Amino acid sequence: MSKHVLIVGAGPAGVSAALTLRMRNIEATILHSGKTALHKAHRVDNYPGLPQMSGKEMEDIFHRQCQEAGVAYRQGLVRMIQKTRKGFMVLFGEEILRADAVLLCTGIGRLSLIEGEEALVGQGVSYCATCDGMLYRGGKVAVIAQDASFAEDVHFLQGICEVDYYQERKHASPEGVTACAGKPKRLSAAADGKILLATDQGEKTYDCVFILRPAVALSQLLPSLETDGSAIRVDDHMRTNIAGVFAAGDVTGEPYQMARAVGQGNVAALAIASYFADLEKE
Repeated sequence: MSKHVLIVGAGPAGVSAALTLRMRNIEATILHSGKTALHKAHRVDNYPGLPQMSGKEMEDIFHRQCQEAGVAYRQGLVRMIQKTRKGFMVLFGEEILRADAVLLCTGIGRLSLIEGEEALVGQGVSYCATCDGMLYRGGKVAVIAQDASFAEDVHFLQGICEVDYYQERKHASPEGVTACAGKPKRLSAAADGKILLATDQGEKTYDCVFILRPAVALSQLLPSLETDGSAIRVDDHMRTNIAGVFAAGDVTGEPYQMARAVGQGNVAALAIASYFADLEKE
């Protein structure tokens, strides 16, 4: 039976791994949340064979090559990864995907959490409006959004709750939504079981605080994953401390170079193929 790998991230490491996996007849799906760091590069001069090319042009070539090889692309947010007896379940948007192995190529960890956020996940702090919104039907909730791409989630919550909308970063609010004054600074548990949101303009309590970003902190994505700061800890074969979970590219730490990311993606794919071969022997 064909094995299936979910690759989180569409940058050079993920592309390299996907191509190598397909050469070994292993199914690969790239999950991504939008434009990569490579896409934003004005010009790349030090990658062999593709001189003086913009990151977008290079990414287009990579994308076409992957599609020709049979790699699937899906855009959306990976919210959580959970190991099961036979593989992995991945919460992708509001959908559950299954995989035999997972490769993390999420790039440099630039995510800054709000003070107190991590400790309250599942206790009044949520990252998924459509998953948890109905639990707070008729209540008062806060939405802290990083950008306007979550308009659908905000409008869903407005249909069932009283919503206060806060901007984690300055942006044009979704249509029909007025942003509250104040930048979110801290979250804490209130005495009545609600969540206290402190901003630079004051404090308010809510039944739930929904935090909507185009990325999820590694500590929430896969809580048992070992890291060194914002980098995932891997061995020479790009294996993490969790069997079946691999990582490659900038998410494994410095130096942040495209050639290194491509090489690590290739090494990770070979390690995944060996991992599957060992499973078949058991």
